[in-house]
Amino acid sequence: MTSPGDIYLLGSSHGGAVREVLRRLTTARGTSRLQVAFSLAALERPRGETDTRAFLTSLLPDASVARFSVAGEADAMSEASARDKVRGADVLFFGGGDPVLVARRLVTSGADEWVREAHAKGAACVGLSAGSIALGAYWASWSDDDPSAPPEVVRCIGAAATLVVDCHDEGSDWEELRAVRECLGHRGGELTFAGIGHGAALIVAGSGDLEWVGPAMVLD
Repeated sequence: MTSPGDIYLLGSSHGGAVREVLRRLTTARGTSRLQVAFSLAALERPRGETDTRAFLTSLLPDASVARFSVAGEADAMSEASARDKVRGADVLFFGGGDPVLVARRLVTSGADEWVREAHAKGAACVGLSAGSIALGAYWASWSDDDPSAPPEVVRCIGAAATLVVDCHDEGSDWEELRAVRECLGHRGGELTFAGIGHGAALIVAGSGDLEWVGPAMVLD
């Protein structure tokens, strides 16, 4: 029986965490002939594809790197093409931007299910900032019109199904993460709420065990 892949949640793209995550990923899988599929769904407009491809190729020089896009993105590919890229990937990468946007796009298009299926069959998932948040179970959306209103809970991809994470927000003592926990109420009872700071990462093994690279922050 195939075991779930590991999940690598990066708080930011700088610091030693990226190098350590790369070491763990390549130790587990090697660098040759990996199929990497990446998403830019966290960005309002499609941009940065060349830079993201170059970033991933620099980390995994022998890998085949391809983007997938889903309904809701301006340059969405067909559902069949996107699904095939996700299902055929050894590594799925979700970049930075707006965590609510990427979560809603993947959930609305049904791509969250493809990601969970691929992960359950052994694909590794890598998130960067917003991508890390979106790989968790939930996040929240705050109203621009009424900042004092309680946030709306947003269902995320759920590859890391027992986690709610925030990234590089240590300056506010993880104010938004605490607000999401409060908003979830009883639904958050079985979840771990983790803050991944600048230069840190959280690795979720296929077994579900958590390992920190850099300082750990978990809400009591």
